[in-house]
Amino acid sequence: MAIKKTSVTILFIIFLLSVVLAGCTSQSSPKTGNSTGETKNSTSEPKKGGTLKVAIAGEPPSLDVQITSAFLSQEIGWHIYEGLFTLDDKYNAVPLLAKDYNFDMATNTYVIHLREGIKFHNGKVMTADDVIASLNRWGKKSSYGAIFFNNVKELKMENDLTLDIILKTPQPNVPMLLAFPNQQAAIYPKEIIDAAGDGPIKDFIGTGPYRFVEHVPDQHVKLSRYDDYKPLPGSANGMGGSRVAYVDNIMFIPTPEVSTRLDGVQTGQFDYAEQISTDLYESMKANNQVDAVIVKPYWWPQAVFNKKTGPFKDQRMRQAFALALNMEPIMKAAFTSSEFYRIDPSLMFQEQKQWWTDAGKEMYNQGNIEKAQQLMKEAGYNREPIRWLTTKDYDFMYKISLVATEQLKKAGFNIDLQVVDWATLIQKRANPDLYEVFMGATTFTPDPGIWPVFDSKWPGFWENSNKDALLKSLNSEMDPAKRKAIWDKLQAITWDQVPVVKFGDFFLLGTKSKKLQGLQGTPFPYYWNVWLNQ
Repeated sequence: MAIKKTSVTILFIIFLLSVVLAGCTSQSSPKTGNSTGETKNSTSEPKKGGTLKVAIAGEPPSLDVQITSAFLSQEIGWHIYEGLFTLDDKYNAVPLLAKDYNFDMATNTYVIHLREGIKFHNGKVMTADDVIASLNRWGKKSSYGAIFFNNVKELKMENDLTLDIILKTPQPNVPMLLAFPNQQAAIYPKEIIDAAGDGPIKDFIGTGPYRFVEHVPDQHVKLSRYDDYKPLPGSANGMGGSRVAYVDNIMFIPTPEVSTRLDGVQTGQFDYAEQISTDLYESMKANNQVDAVIVKPYWWPQAVFNKKTGPFKDQRMRQAFALALNMEPIMKAAFTSSEFYRIDPSLMFQEQKQWWTDAGKEMYNQGNIEKAQQLMKEAGYNREPIRWLTTKDYDFMYKISLVATEQLKKAGFNIDLQVVDWATLIQKRANPDLYEVFMGATTFTPDPGIWPVFDSKWPGFWENSNKDALLKSLNSEMDPAKRKAIWDKLQAITWDQVPVVKFGDFFLLGTKSKKLQGLQGTPFPYYWNVWLNQ
């Protein structure tokens, strides 16, 4: 079932998510796509055994996934914990701990039936009591949980294997909110939650294919196969379907230096390393000891206009800015190889097939200096300085700003590029008196109805009644086909209004050893259904 949201008031909570641009670290988001080492290229049949060693970019701040949005914590956590739903290979929400569900339109109620005989790592059988306790805690600790509970009237246990989520109004994105891996709606045993009180979880017990063994700070987090794990029947489907723990152990090893991560895979110290500089791609392809893994999609970079004051309060100036840009040289300067970027007007990724649209493409990647100058003249622009906040903390943001500035100058924009650290940019963008444009990026967003830019209180301050009306419809329509039609209209309005300018999609690079088989290049890296060809 498609996801969705109920009222515009929910959007006020959404900007807290930092799904877009806010305080994200370089490891805070996902990707999807193919790799040179994915399952279809495997050279062996799956087999059990061995220890998988994964070099991650840093130390996870917590293994209590409900209290942190840090991606390093989440990617370890979804091996330990599971939710009622997860994502399939098309990024749809599908049942995981839920057996099935239905939505009663008459009572605005999701009725969820749980799978039987699911055991936590402490041997306890999961019931609806554990689920309700976990969701109640998630609502207090997680931004996505806050969105969820903003429209919840009651969580009700019918029996050990059935619970009701009774809503105030229809809300199609409930399964997606419960499925999204980051800020996961993880299900813990009720007694673990009770013991934690208002504090963090101390016993890391879930229902996942791997159980927690130990965490030695700055050295490793060790997980081992959970022998009583009960996988879904059938084949794997993205993060959904059957999950098989082939390797005996997974070691997540904090390794901050990129060169150390890459060298470690080449020498056999690691089996997989995340976030390798794309500058090393060609040399990696020439190395017969490792495989390159391209993770797509990931983020898309954007310039965000101050629409409250200054020249970009005028829609024609925003359109002129967008129309002047030729995206190919901009993205190439930032990401070097076309393997790592894509020119695409859609605000949702191509891999999100249920949402992709090119509505509004007439405003994207035109390089039309003449039309831009005409709009600037109509708006009465007289070369007033335009303060553009950017940062070197994200190298791609700085490079994009430099190339785009040169193109905009040719159209007649007087760009004052101000380079600050990321923390300063985050602080300044909240004050409309301090900038005309700021640089940022949109991370993988599970549903268009929760894109923070739509919130008029989010930095950039986009106020538009047509946008608000369409958003309300998008977030209350339960029919997926009708939601898609609404989204097409909403994206068209977004490109017409130009609250932001998207430059293009970009992807990440990882590397793996030849012996690692079955790995998928996904935004949410997971290590069930992979094995070691010893």
